[in-house]
Amino acid sequence: MAAEPHVPDLETHPRAAVAVDLAVLTVLPPDAAPHRIGRLAVLLLDRQSTPAGRVVPGRFLRERTTIAQTVTAILTTKMGLPALEVTPTLLRVFDDPDRDARTWALSLAHSIVLPWSTVSSGLARPVLVEDDGTVSSETSLPFDHAQIVRHAVRHLRDEYEVRPDPAHLLDDRFTLAELRTVHEAVLGAPLLKDTFTRRMSPALTPVTDDAGEPVRRRAGGRPAQLFTRTDDDASGAEARLRLPRG
Repeated sequence: MAAEPHVPDLETHPRAAVAVDLAVLTVLPPDAAPHRIGRLAVLLLDRQSTPAGRVVPGRFLRERTTIAQTVTAILTTKMGLPALEVTPTLLRVFDDPDRDARTWALSLAHSIVLPWSTVSSGLARPVLVEDDGTVSSETSLPFDHAQIVRHAVRHLRDEYEVRPDPAHLLDDRFTLAELRTVHEAVLGAPLLKDTFTRRMSPALTPVTDDAGEPVRRRAGGRPAQLFTRTDDDASGAEARLRLPRG
């Protein structure tokens, strides 16, 4: 008679703790940013226990919980925000066995992007993102959180090179000037107006009224045409190129 196959006892098998670390990015409006220019920022919490410092919000996975449930818990219990319907982006798994001195822990690093109006009343505080994707030089992040922020910024900027405001930092209706302003804040550089408009126009739909006339918004100057995003992603070789800077 053949021997019964050995079934390992997985409950006694050494295993790593698993954390979800969440890089939450936003764009500070001109009245909340230095020099009154919109700037990309990451939301950080002040950690009091060792290692102390500013950190991206995170939480260890509890037994039988999902990533989505853990993200909701981070937003509500750690950041003091209401429960939001968000779809986090998985950036990378950080698995250096020595990344956390407290225990053997993996980090499932995710990112989300939220408007400043949504996060401004929460417990996390914004720290400006520099042109190279790092946080302000005065801010030192423990663990590998600086790498998490860099990955989140790189992913977001890649998206904003191609499509009009894919993270919906703007309302559903916006002018081309407002769109370019938020792209410049995310990308950290001024953009050439005409090239930007040509790149984004295929993915924009002009807003019209019931009579088919353009809907415009006046904001201190001449009334400007309003647009909405289409459902189509930008495509073609040009869309994969970096937007020319001003």
